[in-house]
Amino acid sequence: MIRKKRLPLAHLALYGWLPSAVKVWAYRTFRGYRIGAGVTIAFGGIVVGEQVELADGVEIGLLAMVIGRSIRIGRFSSVGTMSYLACERIELGEDARIREQVFVGGPALPESSFTLGSRTIVLQMTSINPTKPVTIGDDTGIGGHCLIFTHGSWLNAMDGYPVTYEPVTIGSSVWLPWRVFVMPGTTIGDGSVIGANSLVQGTIPPSSLAVGSPAKVIRSAPDFPRAPSDAERAALMTTIVAEFDRYVTYERTAVETRGDVRSYTLAGGESWRLAWRRAPSDALATMRGDTVLTEVALTEAERASLRAAGIHWLDVAGRTRSLGGSPLTEELASFIGRYGMRLQRDG
Repeated sequence: MIRKKRLPLAHLALYGWLPSAVKVWAYRTFRGYRIGAGVTIAFGGIVVGEQVELADGVEIGLLAMVIGRSIRIGRFSSVGTMSYLACERIELGEDARIREQVFVGGPALPESSFTLGSRTIVLQMTSINPTKPVTIGDDTGIGGHCLIFTHGSWLNAMDGYPVTYEPVTIGSSVWLPWRVFVMPGTTIGDGSVIGANSLVQGTIPPSSLAVGSPAKVIRSAPDFPRAPSDAERAALMTTIVAEFDRYVTYERTAVETRGDVRSYTLAGGESWRLAWRRAPSDALATMRGDTVLTEVALTEAERASLRAAGIHWLDVAGRTRSLGGSPLTEELASFIGRYGMRLQRDG
């Protein structure tokens, strides 16, 4: 009676094989999708919906499918190769990442929804069931091979077996390492960490470390997490920059340091500059196209000045970054993300 939309063969045949630029044009022209600048949809990748909005810089990977009535994907977000997202309402924030072979789907209800916050990542081979709403906050990491379920049913409820349909809410700045199983009705508070291979059911308070099957809280605020001192933060940033330089040097990039300014030059001659601000008194000599890495939070006036001058920035203390950036900006932003530092884009 109700037509199932699990594999839209007609849509695949009509749009899937088209080159990215042609596919984007066809989606805008014939389906009325709102698609921003710099959007790419790889071979076999499709987006099927009644109301679709893809913001600037969105990437849909090879053979990836995004299917829903309402689909909104924020700036610079991506859906990886052979991932499958099917839900009534799908919303991805800015700089969200869904990696390869992630499955989001299951029996649908009118309220079925999948909401992924900004700068959040879902790693490969994870399976998420959004029969009831699944809401995941900003800056959260979902490790590979995780399982998140909002319904549990198979055996006959008339025989007394349990049947559960409840939403799952995972807060902001939460970390689920690999192979975490999240049961229906679970709420995980902001800033919490779940141990690998744990089974989570019920409520985990904010800023907690919970491990086991079922997961139990073993540490919580103010003991978890322990805030580092200013000296420890400075030492950590020194280590991170040194590791970044070691990494790019290994990748055949020459690094030259003059005071607080570094130059990074590729073998082909292309070069970019990084100005490192460590204290409020640091006065940096910068020019258009440079990147400022600052351990001191920028004021709004300073951000406005950098914008006007065409200078990019990564503000570790203020947790912001320029809207765009040079290849150096993007490489360094990605690298510091390995240390859990994700920065909100300007604008």
